[in-house]
Amino acid sequence: MSVAIVHDYLNQRGGAERVVLELARIWPEAPICTSLYRRESTFPEFQSLDIRTSPLQHLPVDRSFRNLLPLYPLAFRSFGRLDQDLVISSSSGWAHSVRTGPGTFHVVYCHTPARWLYGSEYLRASPRQALLKPLSPALRAWDGRAAARPSLYVANSGAVRQRIWDAYGREAPIVHPPVDTERFTPSPRGERLLVLCRLLPYKRVDAIVAAASLAGIGLDVVGTGPAEQKLRSIAGPTVTFHGRLQDEELRQLMQSARAVCVPGEEDFGIVPVEAQAAGKPVVALGRGGALETVIDGVTGAFFYDHSPQSVLRAIERCEEIATPPAEIARHAQRFSKEAFRTKLLTTIAQASSARR
Repeated sequence: MSVAIVHDYLNQRGGAERVVLELARIWPEAPICTSLYRRESTFPEFQSLDIRTSPLQHLPVDRSFRNLLPLYPLAFRSFGRLDQDLVISSSSGWAHSVRTGPGTFHVVYCHTPARWLYGSEYLRASPRQALLKPLSPALRAWDGRAAARPSLYVANSGAVRQRIWDAYGREAPIVHPPVDTERFTPSPRGERLLVLCRLLPYKRVDAIVAAASLAGIGLDVVGTGPAEQKLRSIAGPTVTFHGRLQDEELRQLMQSARAVCVPGEEDFGIVPVEAQAAGKPVVALGRGGALETVIDGVTGAFFYDHSPQSVLRAIERCEEIATPPAEIARHAQRFSKEAFRTKLLTTIAQASSARR
């Protein structure tokens, strides 16, 4: 069976890019079609793969790639019609629009329907995106047509499944993303909190920085992004910014953390699963994917608003959790790479058989 993989853009190191790497391990001969690829900005494992890019590849953009938003529909149209037996698109806004041949089974692994079209919080958080609001009706019409073409939608979480239904009226089975749980060893809690994510306004890292600064709690912040300058301006002396770290440095910080904080609403959230694989409890906003990966009072503690007082109460509750690190890690195995592979292949096979 011939296979092609499609992804929005390969210029970041995030959960969506890890999904693409796992898809490439399942189908190692499959080309990966993407709008643009920046080898220095994403995982080095992509360098040995067959990456095919659109004309956007030649534009001198990296961090400003979001400014190209109106051009992405044309980028994926530039690939023509993919006529492989199976096309699997890893999409949070664009890859699902790639055109396929009449005999192709096109699966969209959806991280979320486009936030800039359906996520009001995202638009409020970014003035640049807000400027695009006049284009929203046309983009929604284009997105709706694109979403009607694929053979199967697969959601990465229950929250995303509901968004797919709300946006497109399509049912979507859930296949949770793969997490490399084996790279962590359950270990005792350390002294400092950890937050690891892209520093974007809607990730709400400010809530953790403000709470830790107010209480004088040690906090390590890993990641880069446009919110970094503001976060540094509100941080107290107990907060350390590490920027972007290599995987081994990240693993060591995770292994030595007191608890891992997830202050934004995640579509799924690989970081809280990694934290649990390391035996660490999670302090998380009680919405979105965290409700599927964290067990309140057992493997973590939820807060429900972003005030420092609410965050600090969750941190205090997290301190009271008596679950041993090995037991916390056992819960993370539900989201292993092997679990992803088995569930995805089964889901595709069942849907393909039903189509026949």
